[in-house]
Amino acid sequence: MAATIPLELYESLEDKYGKDLAREITKTIEISFEAIEKKADAVVLQKKLELKDELTKELATKADLQIVKTELEAKIERVNQKLNFMIVLMVLALTLMNPVMADIIKHFLKL
Repeated sequence: MAATIPLELYESLEDKYGKDLAREITKTIEISFEAIEKKADAVVLQKKLELKDELTKELATKADLQIVKTELEAKIERVNQKLNFMIVLMVLALTLMNPVMADIIKHFLKL
């Protein structure tokens, strides 16, 4: 977007310095505006790229989520194994502590 100076400013320059010099001054000002605009665009692009890099470092990727999911599933599997082992031990302990079961075991041992 080309920037232009206001008409009142041009007319003021023309009155003070003459038509030719006013045109040169106006052209110089417009060239300066264009250079500033290009520099601003470059800075905006650079800031966008820096922000994108920072956000990318902070966000979890699908690969990160998959690693966590695998670790979590492995931990759940270990907890399930421990729980199953405890259930088997409880059933075995309750069975052996049962008086009726104790009598049956004594009967088989006396054979």
